[in-house]
Amino acid sequence: MNYQNKKATIFWYDLETFGLDSHYDRIAQFAGRRTDLDLNPIGEPVVYYCHLSDDYLPDPLSCLITGITPQEVNQKGICESDLINRINEEFSVPETTVAGFNNIRFDDEFIRNALYRNFLDPYKREWENNCSRWDIIDLVRAAYDLRPEGIQWPARKAETGNPTFKLTALTEANDIDQTGAHDALVDVNATIAIARLIKEKQPRLYSYYYSLRKKAKVKEIVQTPFGEPVLYTASFFSTNTGCSRLIVPLTPLPDNGNSILCFDLSKDVAPLLQANAENLMEVDGVFTLAVNKCPFVSKGAVLTDKLAVKLGIDKKLALLRYDQICNQTNLLLLGREYKDTFEPVQDVDFLLYDGFFPDSDHKRFELIRKAEPKDKLTMNLAFDDPRSAQLLFRHVCRNWVEILDEATLKKWKSFCANRILNPPGTIKINWEFYRRKIDEKLASTDTSPEEKLVLAKLKSYGTELEKRIFG
Repeated sequence: MNYQNKKATIFWYDLETFGLDSHYDRIAQFAGRRTDLDLNPIGEPVVYYCHLSDDYLPDPLSCLITGITPQEVNQKGICESDLINRINEEFSVPETTVAGFNNIRFDDEFIRNALYRNFLDPYKREWENNCSRWDIIDLVRAAYDLRPEGIQWPARKAETGNPTFKLTALTEANDIDQTGAHDALVDVNATIAIARLIKEKQPRLYSYYYSLRKKAKVKEIVQTPFGEPVLYTASFFSTNTGCSRLIVPLTPLPDNGNSILCFDLSKDVAPLLQANAENLMEVDGVFTLAVNKCPFVSKGAVLTDKLAVKLGIDKKLALLRYDQICNQTNLLLLGREYKDTFEPVQDVDFLLYDGFFPDSDHKRFELIRKAEPKDKLTMNLAFDDPRSAQLLFRHVCRNWVEILDEATLKKWKSFCANRILNPPGTIKINWEFYRRKIDEKLASTDTSPEEKLVLAKLKSYGTELEKRIFG
């Protein structure tokens, strides 16, 4: 796509959520605003709230950060199925780049899981009709490391001396209004303002990173096997000198075409050369780079001697280690033998990444989406994927509890009770934690009057929910 194509737009968005686990926690508020590629607004912004279903308890600490309560979303909001339909329509407008601030690692995961729970393709909006996704937080990090001129940078973190890239700190340092932070629309406008600042002060850097939203462009730079050294800017490299390191791309991972096995050339190479397939990922300096997550990668030539000194990179030593690695072709075999041993929580809400649904089920999903809520559970669809039937029950009950017959409602209440008393996996927000945390915060002298209002509403919501489920 031509960067100057005026039909192309960017849809900037932000979420406020009731917790941090994208598989389990729920969206509280969505806000978005469309701009052209020059960051001029197009149309009016949109703001939506999402109802909570009775099988879920919000994290009180998240509510204290956002100030959003269950009562507010249930009064202002729509059901999750309607919410994600509206979001998907905005994101799927042809030639749309969906962008935000740390959205790829956080907000996009909530979007994918909501699409999955509601029988919509979790990934199609990211590529179909020349759509894409982008995230400016690594653009900010790269501007700090590579092109800091013209931008005011917040004070470093007192405890580590590392640079800070919080949106609120960036807007304050650059005199950008973000009054009401942790309101989704306020944060969207702040994100656009930071993007506009970098585009104005460092237009080539901005334009270059915009091109990296495409996997093909990333792969031109991160070549395998044993590609040329790459300067990679990422959060996990953060030190008091910056966020960039010279790395060597080794080989693509066999089970994921979007992940490339890499090694940080600031690390000792000896453990890597002695590794086997079982302990490869435990070696200090080994990591995976996802080409579909807009990594900020630059050709090694960008790292001048002067910049290397500024970033604390021993360039000569890094290149020596690179030469050592390139002579070890057995590393390619190790990378291709590596198997991800991650075991997902065996609950259907956590199984988004447990494989693609078969085409036969996708056809059934279309029928589900078109059916009236009252008919969805009686369609007698013979699913091929075992996740599908479980998702259907939860999909209907969470979104349209008012249409359930007596037997289904009884089954749903039993599910809700078990979910709240014994949430899956490592989720800690159960009934006991919820009530105890609220009472502790209400009793604390460090809790502000505004926070106590939020906590009182959470306590009241818990009482109402208890009556609905256990009464």
